[in-house]
Amino acid sequence: MTASDPHRMVEHPPRHRPKSAEGSRNLLLITFDQWRGDWCDPARPVIDLPNLHGLAGRGHHRRAYAPSPQCVPARLSWLSGLPPSRFGVTTHRPIDVPADAPSVFRALQAAGVHAELIGKSHWTAHVPGRDLRDFASRIHGFGFDQVLEIAGPRGLRDVECALTDAWRAEGVLERVREDLARRYDGPDGGAWEVRPTPLPNHLYPDLWLADRAVERIGRLPGDRPWFLWISFVGPHEPFDTPSPWAGRHRQVALPPPRAEPSWLAHLPASSSARRARAAWDGRLSSAAVDALRRDYADRLTMLDEQVGRLLGAISARDDAPRSDIAVTADHGELLGDGGMLYKGLMLEPAVRVAWIESRPSPIGDSDGPASTTALIDAHLRRLRGAAVPTLPDVAIVEHGREIMAVDGDRKIVLGGDGRPLWACDLAADPEETANLIATDPDRFRRDDAWSALAARAGGEWRRRHAAPWKWWWRRHRVEEVRRR
Repeated sequence: MTASDPHRMVEHPPRHRPKSAEGSRNLLLITFDQWRGDWCDPARPVIDLPNLHGLAGRGHHRRAYAPSPQCVPARLSWLSGLPPSRFGVTTHRPIDVPADAPSVFRALQAAGVHAELIGKSHWTAHVPGRDLRDFASRIHGFGFDQVLEIAGPRGLRDVECALTDAWRAEGVLERVREDLARRYDGPDGGAWEVRPTPLPNHLYPDLWLADRAVERIGRLPGDRPWFLWISFVGPHEPFDTPSPWAGRHRQVALPPPRAEPSWLAHLPASSSARRARAAWDGRLSSAAVDALRRDYADRLTMLDEQVGRLLGAISARDDAPRSDIAVTADHGELLGDGGMLYKGLMLEPAVRVAWIESRPSPIGDSDGPASTTALIDAHLRRLRGAAVPTLPDVAIVEHGREIMAVDGDRKIVLGGDGRPLWACDLAADPEETANLIATDPDRFRRDDAWSALAARAGGEWRRRHAAPWKWWWRRHRVEEVRRR
């Protein structure tokens, strides 16, 4: 890869005989980084998103949950089809996923499905001095025939990739990295300050990715089934939406941030929610929150237009009638709710995401919550013609030693010691203002459904904290000791 050709994908020769396209379906998976589910809900729209809401109207949508409220464990789960705890990676930290890690994408190649990835995987550590293309063979080994990978905004301060080559070629690399450093490494408040990007639009990460994606859609094979994953890096901060989208929601009425739940202050100090609240105490002004929420809405409008471009490119293909489309996100964003930003705790804005797809017939019960890991795995199985298992009836989310279980509108969170921290009835209390553990403890004895959910959550917590549960522990602990 050279600066003169920054857009070329890293290719891997096919290792299996291509499968005939006749009678087969294709799948375009579109994912976003940090797009909260209630701001992408076609049933209760916050802002106008005509392309995503139109896709949902032609197909269907459902309430989904991230496997983790942080990037690395969530995306590791997507890759492996396993809970993050199987790797002992339940919080955001720099890791290189081992080359022999389980991958739900490998079976696509074995079935003769052509697979490509454009965008962010986060399966290797985004640390200074890295060039993501040095790890392309590892991504190929996970099951992708072609890869064009970039890092997210924080990673782009340090790593090299095709996008940074494009920045360098047009003489803006140092200026962009200085801007990112001021945001993330400067005085408190820089990361959520709303101000313009120094990038021209064609080099803005998600616009650049959309351009590459449209190009690739036109070149996907027509003689065999394909899977294309477009992994956008937004709407993750910084809050720097470019023109002409910037300012579109300056005068639009948006929902105010949710108040901090009063029960949160009574949780153990070691809980993720208490730690997050303490970390944000007094840092966000109401003016800053209002500004960043408006910029976030602007960014969603920009991303929705990119989805429209991708849908248009698909519709221009001869195989469009048999090409399915699914859209989701790796986790949510607090957006000032409870005086906090980002994610990393089990409140709904951080863990709930959208799932929208073009097929009108859903996999499983579309009314119940589902894990995005289970949904992606099920759709990949259907793509390669394999049997699709029944989706789990309870969605589980992991963060550190805490787990969350959701069954219908019943939600319970267990702490690091396996004891219940809080529980909410999301139908009666969607903003989680009341902790039923404190206000109605008898509910878990008199109500069979709540009792069953508490028992299920406790069983999952115990199972996931047993040492033999961890794939990473079984496969790599001995090697680490020997290297010492």
